[in-house]
Amino acid sequence: MYDQYNRKIDYLRISLTDRCNLHCRYCQPEISEHVPHNEILRYEELLRICRAALQLGIRKFKITGGEPLLRKGCSDFIAGLKRMEGVEQVTLTTNGTLLAQQLPALIAAGVDSINVSLDTLDAAYYAELTGGSLGSVLQALQELQAAGIPFKLNCVPLAENGLSDIRQLLQLAHRYNVPLRFIELMPLDCNANLQGLSGCEIRSLLEQAGLKLQPDAQRYGNGPASYWRIGSYAMPVGFIEPLHNKFCAVCNRVRLTSAGMLKPCLYSDDGIDLKHLLRDGISDADLLQTMQKIIYAKPDGHRFEVQAARFNMSQIGG
Repeated sequence: MYDQYNRKIDYLRISLTDRCNLHCRYCQPEISEHVPHNEILRYEELLRICRAALQLGIRKFKITGGEPLLRKGCSDFIAGLKRMEGVEQVTLTTNGTLLAQQLPALIAAGVDSINVSLDTLDAAYYAELTGGSLGSVLQALQELQAAGIPFKLNCVPLAENGLSDIRQLLQLAHRYNVPLRFIELMPLDCNANLQGLSGCEIRSLLEQAGLKLQPDAQRYGNGPASYWRIGSYAMPVGFIEPLHNKFCAVCNRVRLTSAGMLKPCLYSDDGIDLKHLLRDGISDADLLQTMQKIIYAKPDGHRFEVQAARFNMSQIGG
């Protein structure tokens, strides 16, 4: 369907859980409130919402968290979603720490591709930044390649580690010949003490290091990244910049949080609590109409440049 600004909305991000086994300093403080288990959408409720979404023209689904692989039955849910008529693509975003052990089930479920978040190849800095172990993520990348599952690497670049991490991640992505995307730091009230790097700053650093950069007009996936070819590296390098290259005018997605809020924008204060409507016995026709209304009312854009979003994992999702 199309929203009020004539943008085609065909992509739904689904947060399976607000919980994560890492505590990345830029997105989740050490202590945060979690949604009680009975307030999380049940899988049958999620599938019912997805059936309505398909009727509205949404064909692509991204499974996120928190960390989605923490939730028992994640691969079974993906399998159920893949069986629905009209579904074109189901992809997964994960921190990779649990991926190796669950990869066979995800492959059997039919997952189309996987995005792995990885911000550094320095094991000590990875532990300090995330509270996790780098080795489990690197093992998962090896197994993804061996299994032939398409994947991308996502990095949130921070000024504190600069060019060193960027060059090492470029080399890793080159080795696997997979897209690497640099995602600009989202301004949240919990990361106000951190400084991110914009795409322009990263490209400038790479040019200063003697690398030649060339824009790449080809699209690699469904996201808003602008891609470049860098030096002799084999893979495309993407930049997702919600602040310095605002892409709201072409945004094609809406978000469903683990607690059942359908949100038309990543950090929008607007949305509708589908969970309560489902548990109050809403009909399929009324559910469809409700979702259509909130998607149509999708705002023209975020307001990150005005005010940092409040951190609330239960409302944001992954």
